[in-house]
Amino acid sequence: MKYDIVIPLFQLHWNTRCVIEALVHQYQPQTIYIVAPQAQAEACDQALSQWKIESVQCMAEENFFQHAYDLDKQDLAQIIDVTGSLYPTGWYYQQLLKLGAGCGIADLSEDYLVWDSDLLLVAGWPAVTQGAAEEEFCVALLQHNSCGNIQIIEQWEKWIKQILGIVPARDPEASFIPHHMWFNQTILSEMLSCLNEYYRSDEKWPVLMMRSVAEFRTFSEFWIYSSWLKAKAPETVRFLEYARYGNTTERFFDDGTGKFSVKLRQSLTWDPDVPFYPEYAEVLNFIEQEYGTELPSSLSFEASPRHLKKGEANLHLEETRSRWR
Repeated sequence: MKYDIVIPLFQLHWNTRCVIEALVHQYQPQTIYIVAPQAQAEACDQALSQWKIESVQCMAEENFFQHAYDLDKQDLAQIIDVTGSLYPTGWYYQQLLKLGAGCGIADLSEDYLVWDSDLLLVAGWPAVTQGAAEEEFCVALLQHNSCGNIQIIEQWEKWIKQILGIVPARDPEASFIPHHMWFNQTILSEMLSCLNEYYRSDEKWPVLMMRSVAEFRTFSEFWIYSSWLKAKAPETVRFLEYARYGNTTERFFDDGTGKFSVKLRQSLTWDPDVPFYPEYAEVLNFIEQEYGTELPSSLSFEASPRHLKKGEANLHLEETRSRWR
């Protein structure tokens, strides 16, 4: 099956190369599209030519919705009211890029996989499996539901109930924030039309999504879509239970100065005058040496400084158990 992967990227980081190479190695996608601020897209494009990774295209995010909706990033930023919101404008815009990938990428596959730029496949899980009748798209549930900011979760739940008019997806162990998600463009279009119905408006859905922040303070693209699938198209995506892959994943802050990257750099005796972008093979070898035979399914390298300011009560289970915290 031929499919594309979409990666919204805020900034080129030390782990960008290994994240991309892991996806190429384990999933063999048709094309990986990286959508980033123009300066970062140009930097990534230049880096990719040096890394010699094929079938990757970099796109600037500023004019991503220009062709489809005559909207640019600044237009949408002016709509949103982040007063009282828990996140900055750019965080919401990244979610629009995921939901609206088909609007800005010509010839994007009907089913496409969105991948958060900090999520590294290690032991991994299948992206597609052979079901009884046909191939199935798989999403691994990677975040336990016992932790997190309850206020944010309540607002996400309220958004889903009121705008989509459905019951939010639930799992006995996991949340539906798995940092990757399969999207189908036709199903997405049907879901997004609920915004027009709720607001009784014929305005374009990106505008209404941004406007919803003033009412709900936040939204979660992955939980929104997962809930819609569970209610309207449960056979479309197979959610792999937390016990299979979530139990071993870890999440921790590492912007290139964290415990993991520092020890990795030392193990590779990396020249300090050379930009630090290790290959996937090098990172995987380091992980195998550190973990032995019990490899994690994945590792998430958080780069936002806000993760350093989280109180103990708001830490996720995958953070508290990490050896790299």
